[in-house]
Amino acid sequence: MAQARRRSSRSRFRKPGWLLLLVGIGIGVAGVMLWQMYSHRGDGRSGLGNFFSSFSKPAEKPARKEPEPAKPPKPKFDFYTILPETETVLPERRARAKPVKAKPEEGVSYILQAGSFAGFEEADQMKAKLALAGLVAHIQKIIIEGKGEYHRVRLGPYEKIEQLDATAIQLQKLGIKAIRLKVKKGEAG
Repeated sequence: MAQARRRSSRSRFRKPGWLLLLVGIGIGVAGVMLWQMYSHRGDGRSGLGNFFSSFSKPAEKPARKEPEPAKPPKPKFDFYTILPETETVLPERRARAKPVKAKPEEGVSYILQAGSFAGFEEADQMKAKLALAGLVAHIQKIIIEGKGEYHRVRLGPYEKIEQLDATAIQLQKLGIKAIRLKVKKGEAG
């Protein structure tokens, strides 16, 4: 009989879960309202009143300051300083009315890169295609950090830019768009 009384007293005081949820939300809303009233005491407006009144005011223009000259960003890696010292990509050649005799640069040579492939077989196929066209190419294996092994198909080195341009025209006829590179003589190949 004592157990029957305990069960009945427990069931009388038990509240449904949705009621506790509503009470929690009510306490949260009341807390936010009290915080807003405390933080905006001098305004005389509440949160939504303040929000809608901001649309009716014209936006204030900040005072114009003279822009400071932009500083070039400092490179994060040595790559940006090392690569230009060894290899430089040349701009594409434009057709001219009269060929201008360019003075050969000292200490540099020129290379054409016909392609770069992840697999050696693809690079070897490109080299064979170039050999059938009468061009001598070589494959350079490089390792790119985070990407793995790549195989570059390169032609050259050429001493004069005219030789480079003549070979680039031959590659264009084969449907190959090559990258023209200027490298220091010790770094070629």
